Amino acid sequence: MSVSAESAQRRIPNWRLRAVQPSRWRLWELPRSVLVYVLAVDATALLLVATTAASTTLTTGDLVRFGVLAAGALVHLEAARGIERLREVAAGGVPYVNLKSLWVFTGVIVLPLPLVGALVAVSFLYSFLRVDDSSVACRKVFSAATFVLASGLAAAVLDAAGHAPGAGVPDGPAGALVLVAAAITWWVVNFALVVAVLALNDPTAPVRTAFGDLNDQLVVAAALGLGIGMAALLVHTPWLVAVLMTTVLALHRGFLLPQLQRQAQTDGKTGLMEATYFARMCAARLDRLRDQGATAVLLVIDLDRFKDINDRLGHAAGDQVIVAVARALRGELRGDDLLGRFGGDEFVALLPGSGPHDVHDIGARLLRALHGLQPTVTATTGEARLPGLTASVGAALFPAHGATVDDLLLAADTAQQTAKATGGARLVLAPLPPAADPLAMHG
Repeated sequence: MSVSAESAQRRIPNWRLRAVQPSRWRLWELPRSVLVYVLAVDATALLLVATTAASTTLTTGDLVRFGVLAAGALVHLEAARGIERLREVAAGGVPYVNLKSLWVFTGVIVLPLPLVGALVAVSFLYSFLRVDDSSVACRKVFSAATFVLASGLAAAVLDAAGHAPGAGVPDGPAGALVLVAAAITWWVVNFALVVAVLALNDPTAPVRTAFGDLNDQLVVAAALGLGIGMAALLVHTPWLVAVLMTTVLALHRGFLLPQLQRQAQTDGKTGLMEATYFARMCAARLDRLRDQGATAVLLVIDLDRFKDINDRLGHAAGDQVIVAVARALRGELRGDDLLGRFGGDEFVALLPGSGPHDVHDIGARLLRALHGLQPTVTATTGEARLPGLTASVGAALFPAHGATVDDLLLAADTAQQTAKATGGARLVLAPLPPAADPLAMHG
């Protein structure tokens, strides 16, 4: 049975077709500043490994330890392949943390740097082939390069403290301090390299977006700490490495499954709470406010004439506007305020502790922020800069307009429709029900 060349080509993964056609590499699609930065990091990492390899003599012990670490890393990656595939897809191209750093930092302590580079290459290549071969290869190469450079500087810290690369694990309290200093160096270098490329790729993104979630950095810290323990076991009691691996796999699920749960609770475009999660968090916050005898304001914010933007510039441009609006709204709210996206161009916010005297000031501030927003978007006809945006905002008071999330949403949404019907670009406070307690209006 023969298979046509066309059908055979369809069965070949995209990355394999691109690999033999350099002109099709996704690398060249990067913005110029990002491309220069990525190539510089990749080249520096390659140069570091090449120069150290030329001056390093490997021993049998080095090769044995490399084999153990490489095998452990591959077993770990294979065992966690299911959850990592889900996380890779859920991340949607956004960098996420994993526990490869555990094995690599162990290598920094017990291996010469060229073998650390080889360990990085083996780990990332296996991950690329087995976890998600549809991901962008240049991102994987860049991530591997950041690991190599972080490892090189961490090894330099160990060397400066009199601990030659691959010499084993430093002893005593002084040795522990050296290991911690090396771990911090590894983390800072890797983190800085990644944050820099994110900032170059999107200079308008808030700083906290580039810095990511603190919980993710705790995962990295845990991995580096486990790497120190793994190195000690590998040198002194290598048979216990298999026991620690079981712990690592359990921690992998314990640390990283919550990240999937967080992603399920987050709107993919804006990073805000999705509707169901917002309602749940809002209900919990209202319960606490009720116990405290406190008030709150709930806002429903709907962009004016957003459909015109989609029709005129395309849905991709509309998505970019939604992202810009989400950033602007988040920037105007306090850290403990809740902000969610209810689909389309509608946003909902809960402001605990705010009352009727705050409503119009809050609305004016949000409307002013949107009016000053002039996002540049990629439209179907090229780049376009939009004039200031407007929105119709409906407001409801807790507990005056209701004691539940549904009651408040209904009141605020009705007020928002009134604002829309009267021309938009304004905030309307829902009328108080006749039986409302006047004390509920105090805030």
